Amino acid sequence: MNTSRGRALLAILLTFGLLAVACGGDDSSTPAVTPEPAPDPAAEPAPAPEPEPTLPGEGVQITMARGNWIETNFQNYVVQQLLEELGYEVSEPEEIAPATFFPALAQGDYDLWASSWPLNHTPLLEGESPDGGTFADKARFIGRMMASGALQGLLVDIPSVETFGFTTLGELLDNPEAVAHFDTDGDGKADINGCDDGWGCQKVIDDTLAKNGWDDRAQQISATHSALFAESQASFAGGGPVLQYVWTPTAFVGKLVPGRDVLWLAIEPHQTLEGQDGISAVGDACTKDPCTTMFTPSDIVVAANKDFLAANPAAASLLENFEMDALAVAVQAVAIDAGADSEAEIAAAASEWIANNRDKIDPWIEAALAAG
Repeated sequence: MNTSRGRALLAILLTFGLLAVACGGDDSSTPAVTPEPAPDPAAEPAPAPEPEPTLPGEGVQITMARGNWIETNFQNYVVQQLLEELGYEVSEPEEIAPATFFPALAQGDYDLWASSWPLNHTPLLEGESPDGGTFADKARFIGRMMASGALQGLLVDIPSVETFGFTTLGELLDNPEAVAHFDTDGDGKADINGCDDGWGCQKVIDDTLAKNGWDDRAQQISATHSALFAESQASFAGGGPVLQYVWTPTAFVGKLVPGRDVLWLAIEPHQTLEGQDGISAVGDACTKDPCTTMFTPSDIVVAANKDFLAANPAAASLLENFEMDALAVAVQAVAIDAGADSEAEIAAAASEWIANNRDKIDPWIEAALAAG
């Protein structure tokens, strides 16, 4: 027998031998009594897992809008993402002009946006509703997202100020030579490169001109703001005049720099509209000190439908507590101006801001969860 086959046979015999032992010996022997095994505590059924806590926004859809100026996208994406942390399903914010937004908000086409400038937008919110009352009966501002974070006004080039010696808009418009200097289309009126159609600032400028009887000597040019600003920038580069509306936080004041290239153009406090006589703290970057710029420094806040807020106390709590530093928006505005202007890039910047500010955000989320 060769060795390998012998080993195989031995293995078979051993296997059968083991089986025989396992099956017992002679039939007459008394079978061994095997004690019942003790129950294994580990085998007892585990308790049912605790159900996951329900988020207050689960099953609720939110329709957001945002202003039709790209710098506002950043804070709207932040608000969208924080609402999603509460379980809400939030639409991509839809771009819309303020004059169109507030009627749509009041009738429930939108639930909210984070693009409100109360001093500019209150006249729009208080507009007459087709079904009676005003839009403010059904919508309101909420929170103080950026408290006094927004400066607005007209910038005028320093060489023109030095040439004509005016310190206020009224003095400029009382000087026919200065009016002619800023008349870019030859119609006898100084041209103010102003706001987009439907923006709140458009109405403030036009109403201020009308209140003071200046609309026979000055007119606001309304078009896409970025295009108007580019026109003013080109005029300045060529040695021409600048009379341009701007706001902060944006990148515009990094291109025509107050105090270096231009000054904020003051207006006498009594010549402003009601509530627009606040002082802007801009130091010597204004034609007059103290500096009243036609616009009181404004909060930037959320506006929301009242029925939505009442039905969603968690969202209302978050929006009431939510705050941002205007500097963060300004930094993002510079990034947008430098080319990081896609929706994906701005949304990613919003996510980064949230990740870097959890120490502020987590208490807001906890309060919202408690409210919901």
